[in-house]
Amino acid sequence: MTTRDESNPTAGEFEPFRIDVEPERESVRVAPVGELDIATVEKLRAEVERLREAGFTDLVLDLRGVRFLDSTGLRLVLELDAAAREASQELTIIRGAAVVQRIFEVTQVAERLKFVDR
Repeated sequence: MTTRDESNPTAGEFEPFRIDVEPERESVRVAPVGELDIATVEKLRAEVERLREAGFTDLVLDLRGVRFLDSTGLRLVLELDAAAREASQELTIIRGAAVVQRIFEVTQVAERLKFVDR
């Protein structure tokens, strides 16, 4: 597993945004940790593009570590889903906390996405 932008959450300091990546054969689990918003979506977009260019065709987006998701984060998830469908690839999303899932429910896009519990 690789981790980007690590900090020590037990020290009581603010934990910066990071992306944990766990490759498994053709699939890869991408787990953003922190706030997925206008300040961080490009980091996640770049990481996903890098992984797809490396040959991963099945992406698992793990939202369990996301504390906040704004409209730019929602848009990115929808773009990743559309790109996967267009390329006949797979995007599976592990549900996040209730506050994160709420944006998918309120915007009525949850049914369009492949959510799983893990």
